[in-house]
Amino acid sequence: MTSDKYQWQLTEIAENDIDEATAYIAQELQNPDAASHLLDEIENALDRLSRAPFTGRIVNNNYIKRNDVRRILVMNYIVYYLVDDSSNNIIVLRFAYNRRNQSDILETI
Repeated sequence: MTSDKYQWQLTEIAENDIDEATAYIAQELQNPDAASHLLDEIENALDRLSRAPFTGRIVNNNYIKRNDVRRILVMNYIVYYLVDDSSNNIIVLRFAYNRRNQSDILETI
């Protein structure tokens, strides 16, 4: 039996986004438990996404030149990603706090 499950991978910038968010929560807000919880929620969301990668909404924004960037919400954060159907991969492009100016984030995709 073959698996229909997709594998997910983080781009370097997405890894940095997550590191910055969790460091801010753990150090600046002095809440390492919340930072750990956020990491767990990210992993859980990506695991769910690996079973149903097209559940995220397509992002419509003038700054994105692609029409296949999707997004999901994880707590107060937005995960931007692509689905590579030919290789069964999910590529996480960015991870951003939802109150940030999303156009600034999307310009980097």
